[in-house]
Amino acid sequence: MVPRCVVVLFLAIIVTGTSASTATRAQSSTPRIIEVTAERFEFWPSEISVAEGEQVEFRIRSDDTMHGFRIVGAGTNVLVPKRGKGQVVARFTAATPGRFTFECSRMCGAGHNFMRGELVVRERNQGAKPR
Repeated sequence: MVPRCVVVLFLAIIVTGTSASTATRAQSSTPRIIEVTAERFEFWPSEISVAEGEQVEFRIRSDDTMHGFRIVGAGTNVLVPKRGKGQVVARFTAATPGRFTFECSRMCGAGHNFMRGELVVRERNQGAKPR
């Protein structure tokens, strides 16, 4: 007869191994994090390149007033809190290749209409490295 503590230890090792492999799988599908800063009528970076099918997580903060961040035609539109009030997270999956404009979606001053950037979604088989 096997002592009960040995059986419990064996089960704990199996559960831990299963949890570790599940965590590894989850990490492989973790979105790429892209830091974006909004300030005085521009986004930095103003051009972002991702691969088709890639999941990204934009972490957007402002260095001045409240702004918006909208990817035109993608259903992404969030408010960016003003300086010192944290950041906002917007998730995006690059479903189709092409060029997408992102822009400030909240009136932020005289240069608001010029506050734009471009999200470039490369075809999956292109070898260029993302920025």
